[in-house]
Amino acid sequence: MSETRSSAVVPVADSDAPTSLVPSRPASARSVRSTIRRAEREARRAGKPRVRPLRAIGTVAAVGALIAGVAFPAYAAIQSDTEAVTIHDVAAGEAQSLVVASEVESPELTGSSYAATTPEEIAKAEAERAAAERAKEQAEAAKAAAAAAAKAQSSSASVASAPSVASAAAPVFNGSFGSPLPGGSYYISRSVGSAHQGTDMVSPAGTPIYAVASGSVVTAGYSGAYGNLVTFVGNVNGSSVEVRNAHMSSIAVSPGQTVSAGQIIGYVGTTGRSTANHLHIEVRINGGLVDPVNVLPI
Repeated sequence: MSETRSSAVVPVADSDAPTSLVPSRPASARSVRSTIRRAEREARRAGKPRVRPLRAIGTVAAVGALIAGVAFPAYAAIQSDTEAVTIHDVAAGEAQSLVVASEVESPELTGSSYAATTPEEIAKAEAERAAAERAKEQAEAAKAAAAAAAKAQSSSASVASAPSVASAAAPVFNGSFGSPLPGGSYYISRSVGSAHQGTDMVSPAGTPIYAVASGSVVTAGYSGAYGNLVTFVGNVNGSSVEVRNAHMSSIAVSPGQTVSAGQIIGYVGTTGRSTANHLHIEVRINGGLVDPVNVLPI
């Protein structure tokens, strides 16, 4: 006995669609996933708020006006307590000063320096310029003359302060040599006999010193311990003579000059290694040192 199988058909109720007959076979996994995704999209769409552009713009404008109404007055109140700074103040602060040297400064303009346009005015300006130059030259000449006069006066004073030759006593001679200092103007403090290289004749500063013999000046200048030194050589009675005069305050001869016995060669001083005004004199005959006290009229 055979049985006939038939598919059962059941009605499916849907409130939004007309009733249809669906086979009662089970749904596949793919259709289930599709149904789930569609349901999720519809749920998200239903929960998403609607954006109204005009209402959003109005809200933003209201917030901006509120901020402006509060912030701007507060900023103005703060700025009112500080000093206003203008663009001129900024420019002055950033400006750099320029110092012009006097060598490149332009000369001051006068009416005669730029207003002369006619030949007569030009000639007048030239004449004024020439007169100014002449006046300047005359002033400089007067200044130079005054300086020369002051120098001459100073030289005269120096000459006047030097000892008078006429007032000094003449040197004393013994036939071969003369005395180096005027008679009565000195005293001897020591000589070769007291283990010294010469004779020390103490005398006031500026007393004239005479050449004790004729000869030629070899040395005339500063020489260490001797101070200002004059050395001359000559010939006396056929013998070679060398005489050194030391510690002079000033010298009256020069190297190579010929001097005569009794001629002034300098003045007493205390230059070099010396503690008082005096003349240190050394005499060598034929190269040997002799005591000046034994050969000079002193």
